[in-house]
Amino acid sequence: MKSKTLLILTVASACVLYQYIPATSQVVGDDSETSKVSEVFSSIGSKEDKLTIYKLFAGSAEYLQNCKSLQATQQFDPILGRVQSSYGWDREKYPEFTDAVSEYLVSVGYDEPKPLTTEEQRKNFSNVFQSLAEATKYE
Repeated sequence: MKSKTLLILTVASACVLYQYIPATSQVVGDDSETSKVSEVFSSIGSKEDKLTIYKLFAGSAEYLQNCKSLQATQQFDPILGRVQSSYGWDREKYPEFTDAVSEYLVSVGYDEPKPLTTEEQRKNFSNVFQSLAEATKYE
């Protein structure tokens, strides 16, 4: 009986306290920018290229979510460049798509270096690439 009472009081307290926990902000791009990325992406005819693009963004998001060694956003640029090269990806192959992605990245502040010293900062940075992965999913 004591353990049930204690459990009920703990759950009730947690519910009451939960409403006072501040919500964490996440970097979310302008929907029109991700819509533009999706729209231009859908015009790409090659399924192989679409898969490569999706893998680049999804892999980047996964890497950033788990990587603890990066201390600032600008440290990711050389890594992304090496990954693109290893996939044989040429950003100039689809200039309209590259422009749409660039506009999105600027809209979420990717062009401004930011620290990546906290879990929240890493999650926010990862969300930039997760949004791009979601915008480039295809069937």
